[in-house]
Order: sequence, then C-alpha cells, then structure tokens
Amino acid sequence: MRVVRVACLALALGLSLPLSLSAAPAVAGDDHDLEEMMVETASTPAQHQALADHFHARAEAARREAARHRSMGKAYAGGRMARSPQPPSTHCTKLADMFDAQAKEYDALAAAHEAEAKQ
Repeated sequence: MRVVRVACLALALGLSLPLSLSAAPAVAGDDHDLEEMMVETASTPAQHQALADHFHARAEAARREAARHRSMGKAYAGGRMARSPQPPSTHCTKLADMFDAQAKEYDALAAAHEAEAKQ
C-alpha cells in the first residue's frame, strides 16, 4: 500500500520512479527520501496540490493511530494492569496525544502547500 501511495504521489508530481521501487517492499527510508525530494523540487500548482493531498493523508493516518491508541487505553483501563504503578492506559493516552499533535502539524503543512498551489 505504501509503495502504491508513494508511486502515485511521485507520478502526480511528474517524477519518474525506477521500476524496482514499484515492485520492491517500501521501507521507511525510501518513503522519507522520496518525500524529501518531492518537497525540494515542487514548483507547480499541481505538484504543491499533490503534496497537500499527501500530507492530508498523513494527517488522517495519524488521527487513526490516535484513535487506535485511545481504544487500547480503554481496553487496558478495564484490565488487571490498570492497577499497576504505571498503567499502560497512561502510555496509550500519551501516544494518542502525540499522534493528535502530529496530525495537526501535517494539516498545517498541507494547508501551506494548498496556499502555494493557488498562487
């Protein structure tokens, strides 16, 4: 799924990808390197809009992670571990808050690219 998303973003930005990347499993470094290259080279409204769409998707993924951690926190709150000195639900809440903050940052970055796309 990640390879497809990265390949679609690259195509939307007018970049070509080697065929080996589209067939190989993606690792975090590949995504980051390609994303960095696209950010550095974006110059047209379409490229900035593609980046905005990409960062909106990243924000949505972060929101899903936040929700997942909140759900796990609720599960832990009802179990035996809830009585431990450092209950796992506290960990889950902290992670959910971090993912919420990450989503806000991605939304702000997407908004910046959307503004650039309109110029």
